[in-house]
Amino acid sequence: METVKRRSYHAPVRAEQAERTRQRILAAAAELFARDGWAGTTLQAVASAAQVSSQTVHQSVGTKPALLIGAVALTIAGEEPGVPLVDREPFRRAFLPAATPEERASAFAAGTTEVYGRGGGLFGVLARAAADEPELAALWARAKADRLADCTRLVQAAHPRRTRGIADVADLVFVQSGPGVYLDLVVDRGWPAARYQQWLTAELTRLLAA
Repeated sequence: METVKRRSYHAPVRAEQAERTRQRILAAAAELFARDGWAGTTLQAVASAAQVSSQTVHQSVGTKPALLIGAVALTIAGEEPGVPLVDREPFRRAFLPAATPEERASAFAAGTTEVYGRGGGLFGVLARAAADEPELAALWARAKADRLADCTRLVQAAHPRRTRGIADVADLVFVQSGPGVYLDLVVDRGWPAARYQQWLTAELTRLLAA
């Protein structure tokens, strides 16, 4: 009986320790992928940064594609893992029934800027690596499909009685709010995040009010 109690006590402790190790590995992977890119990041480098062995990295997370997938998920999740982005603030305000086009645009732009500020670099790494890794290509395709669905929902919220032209406007929202534009303007061209957010708000307001 005593042995059973000891085992039942230690099992959740071990699971908690394993999860903390996994989170540390993914945090290290996120930093290295964002800094060194797909080709420049190795499992050994992640192991060293996380202060664990390469075997532990493999056992806790898996392959290199799994590391990038986990790093992206961790970065996007932020402080609310398990809660879809569109159900969080400020995204949630973009879909309120009584919101004006400008209010929807402002909320959506604020949420987009926040997400890209956390992990915009990783989206670029994922997009480039997806060309050579089928596992990552599938993830990137799902991510784009999910984002297009969110953009379509945003346009439909702004025009609940409209049926024609919704897909065309959603496509433009999808392009304007995409990670590539953020990386071009903020990372490559040096725009402050606040300027990007202001620009995106103006562009989305124009599209949603049309």
